[in-house]
Amino acid sequence: MLIRKQNGFDNFVCIADKCPKSCCIGWQIVIDETSLHKYKDTSGEFAPLLQQGIDYGEKCFRQNAGRCAMLRSDGLCDLQRHLGEDYLCNTCRLYPRHEEDFLDLREETLTLSCPEVTRMLLDPDYEYGFTEETDEKTDNPEEYQDCDVFLLDELAYAREKMAALIKRRELPFQERLSMIGAAAFDMQHSYDYGDIELIGKTCERLDETAVFDSTDIRPEEIEPLNATGIPLDFSYTMESLSFLAQLEALEEDWSDTVFRIKEYCLKNGNDSDAWKTAMHPTNPREQAVFEKIFLSFLYTYLCGSVYDGQIYARCMLAIWSVRWIMLLFAATDLTIEQSIYLYSRQIEHSDENINALISFFEEEIPEIG
Repeated sequence: MLIRKQNGFDNFVCIADKCPKSCCIGWQIVIDETSLHKYKDTSGEFAPLLQQGIDYGEKCFRQNAGRCAMLRSDGLCDLQRHLGEDYLCNTCRLYPRHEEDFLDLREETLTLSCPEVTRMLLDPDYEYGFTEETDEKTDNPEEYQDCDVFLLDELAYAREKMAALIKRRELPFQERLSMIGAAAFDMQHSYDYGDIELIGKTCERLDETAVFDSTDIRPEEIEPLNATGIPLDFSYTMESLSFLAQLEALEEDWSDTVFRIKEYCLKNGNDSDAWKTAMHPTNPREQAVFEKIFLSFLYTYLCGSVYDGQIYARCMLAIWSVRWIMLLFAATDLTIEQSIYLYSRQIEHSDENINALISFFEEEIPEIG
């Protein structure tokens, strides 16, 4: 198996009690079956406290005022202190690591909901990229029978083209995002019409300097590109914020936070200096920050469409996640680091929210026939 790892993956170290936003607070920590059995069989002085802290019916750790029952007042884990790191459940052992399997390929990335990952990403010396290594482990092909190898290759090729484009600073940042969105729009239609080979040809146009327009390679059956979410459109921005406010709230005061962003947008408008400064960064260092944020979301989501065909929606999720974070940073007193990991905690750790956003973007795709 080929293992593709994000730079810094193996070097990540949890900062535990020094973390400004502990993953042991506010989240329900699900326990895998193997760990549950291990915990049931635990004996010794710590066993009674451990049993009291587990809800075996729900298969999770209990919470005390929103804090994991295993979290001590000093911010350290009581379970790890008494039983060692080997006794951590999969959730605690793996987070913030994310794995995605595709037949004989595994991609390993780090999620931005972790403050330490966000700090690492924003380090000026950190370059978002991947290393590759092989592992003798082989998975059962039947587990990935829905993985179309040809489609996966086309998606991976398209992703590399998008990753290269987002770094081309001779183009305005929002224009780069819009070009990528336009490419994803046509990629979706190519997929829907069964012409997967066109996906790669579409993204070859991203090498050009001109604003993306793939009408010369789009089949006649495909409608002209008209999705309003591709450019940074003000009315679409307001519509998307209203949708964000309705999502399942994982973070405290999430609806109020989105309301503050909407107030900021209405107060300034898309022609104001404040809007242009917030959404159209010109400083290379600022652009580098948002480029890496986009790459993180792109590599997390795009190739997953090999299983569900939601190419456009997953790409737009990456594009608009960056735009929403830019607005969150501009409209509140949060730092850019806080804006990133708070947004990620709210959106990425809820399947309900991810699926709702994918459905939101899918509405822009015209139905075939």
